[in-house]
Amino acid sequence: MRKDLDQLRTELDRLRRRECELLQELSDVRAAAEAQSKKIDDIIEMQSVSVIDRLPVEILSRILHLALSVTRYEEWEQHPLWKQQYAGVSRRWRDVILNSPSFWSAIILGFGWLSSCIVTHLARSREHLLDITIRQRSPYNELPCHLLCYAPRWCSLTILFTSSNRDPVHDLLIRFRGLSFPNLKHLYINGYGYIDAKFMKAGNTPALERLRLVQRGEDRLPISFLPAVGRLTALTLSGEIGRRKLKSSSILLPFLRSLTVDASDPSEILKAIVAPELSRFVGRFRSPLLGGIPPVFNKVHYTCVLSSTKKSIATVCQVFPNVRHLEIGAGALEFFYGLGERTDLWGDLESVTFRTLPVQEFEGVVNKLQGWVRQRKSTAKPLHMRFTSISCGNYRLERTGRLLSTLYDCLPNDCTLEIDQFPLLERTRVTALNPTLHMDLRHLPPSNVNMYLGQDVPLRELTSDFQYISEDESSYYTDDDDL
Repeated sequence: MRKDLDQLRTELDRLRRRECELLQELSDVRAAAEAQSKKIDDIIEMQSVSVIDRLPVEILSRILHLALSVTRYEEWEQHPLWKQQYAGVSRRWRDVILNSPSFWSAIILGFGWLSSCIVTHLARSREHLLDITIRQRSPYNELPCHLLCYAPRWCSLTILFTSSNRDPVHDLLIRFRGLSFPNLKHLYINGYGYIDAKFMKAGNTPALERLRLVQRGEDRLPISFLPAVGRLTALTLSGEIGRRKLKSSSILLPFLRSLTVDASDPSEILKAIVAPELSRFVGRFRSPLLGGIPPVFNKVHYTCVLSSTKKSIATVCQVFPNVRHLEIGAGALEFFYGLGERTDLWGDLESVTFRTLPVQEFEGVVNKLQGWVRQRKSTAKPLHMRFTSISCGNYRLERTGRLLSTLYDCLPNDCTLEIDQFPLLERTRVTALNPTLHMDLRHLPPSNVNMYLGQDVPLRELTSDFQYISEDESSYYTDDDDL
């Protein structure tokens, strides 16, 4: 009897262990089934949602900002409509656009924007800093008064008046008197009539970093306010300065790195400005009377000569003795030709850029270039030559290929050549191809370029130093209608 009882207990223990094993197996099966079910749901969900809607909000917002960006001022007229159309794509897009103040921070006057549209932008931008553009052909007094109340939030201000009427700009700027612009960093004024700059008095624009004044007509540019904007890093003055006498070293701009003076005689400005960090200068040197400028611009390594004559060469090289990157505009070829006769000047040059040359002038440059490069001192650094935006005009286009070949063949092997937007319309062949040739020919894919040249052209990466200059320089040649 006892033996039978032990056998029954053993069998019961075996059955209970088996029960536990089966329960654990059932649990594992259920967990695996749940995991498989979740994977199926995830795949179905991914198939039903577009890739862009699976992006994080920050990335989606950045993409929409790029899609809504404009390249010309005229596009601002359609900008509110574009915003409305994008917001109607999906609920997620609508939430991103409506709930992101940065989408509503740009406010434009003069492109058909209704007052209600401006009010909407002011409300939805919340506390975000504002970018204001005023370009209207209608009377200035249509500037909404409630917009002036938000002046402390203005981050950038652009005023463009294309009409030759002298009153609107002056009267508009008078309305800014008494207002404070604590966050204004960028200011661009372009118009006729006297530019009243009294609103930029000390304390009113403490954060101003970039200032561009373009004075059209016969009125002279204001200058007396400059000491009050001592935090400027970039300054552009374009217009009539006149023969006014400025006290030497009277304008201290300790943070200024870029200066453009598009006037017939920049000497008075250069005498008055003290800018120890200045590294970039763009200007015209039509007058040879540039004497008396103190030698305080030793850090200027980039100079763009918009127009000049041979008579200014010695003085310009004395004022900016350490130039490493030189840009020549179409009106400054005489300066370049004269520089070719003075190979002792600017021995540290690393790059020379010719911009917007007509093809017929380009031919003359090629002829002069060979002698100048070969006459430079043996200790001089190898040059990077750059030609960009060559214009055709009425030139015989079938000769452009031969000019390109002549240009390349005349340069020594230690030079590098970069050509951008060149009208190459015939087959040609360079006779001594080496790895320093880099070309970017508009509308021509690399295969076609190689066909035109009769051989493969290796691409060349630009150095970081030269790339920085190339990117920065474009702002000085942008049409007023471009952003």
